[in-house]
Amino acid sequence: MREHLELLWELQKLDLDLKAIEGERNRYPKEITKLDEKQNMEKEKIHKEREKLESLEKVRKQKEQALLAEQDKIKRSEGRMTEVKTNKEYQALLSEIETFKEAASRVEEEVLLVMDEIDELKKHLSKRDKEIIILLENAEAEKKRIQERMAEDEAVWKEKSERKATLSKQVEAKLFTLYNTLKEKRQGIGMVSVRHETCQGCFVNVPPQMFIEVQKNNCLIRCPNCNRILFWDENGEKK
Repeated sequence: MREHLELLWELQKLDLDLKAIEGERNRYPKEITKLDEKQNMEKEKIHKEREKLESLEKVRKQKEQALLAEQDKIKRSEGRMTEVKTNKEYQALLSEIETFKEAASRVEEEVLLVMDEIDELKKHLSKRDKEIIILLENAEAEKKRIQERMAEDEAVWKEKSERKATLSKQVEAKLFTLYNTLKEKRQGIGMVSVRHETCQGCFVNVPPQMFIEVQKNNCLIRCPNCNRILFWDENGEKK
């Protein structure tokens, strides 16, 4: 029985390792998805900022054209100064020119404001370009690390699965069936060690006489509380 219990104990540790790897298998794709989403989000932000810059450039050109139009009006009005014949016409033309100059001044101020906004946005984009390059490089490096861990886990999974298949055939059939039944009922743990006279499955104290028998590993003993198979792991007791 001792040999079968030792094999079963190794099998339990393999099952826990495989369960942990399976958990990582489920986690890795989610981590990669998060990294992809973060990359796409940053790219989208940059894209929108560039669209805003393009829009501002269009506004600047429109206002510059409007400014040229106002300046042209001023020139044409000033060119008519030699044509006026009366003081009334002269005053009216002066008023018209002043109106055009005021309009030109307003448009010129608007052009300058847009140009300031464009300059600030360009500085911001220059900084963001450097930041996003680093961010994207880091994200790609992290994805590469995850993929490497996935490959490593797959290799370990294969090795442990093969060992599990071998052990499953070596353990006594009835004991193996009992173990699987308990494992299904107890969150994947059908066999536990006893450490410091305590069941490591439910953490309830094991009766003194039972603890003595467990340490021999010569017969099948189950926890009176959680019903799991008990095993004495000398290495575990020393921890």
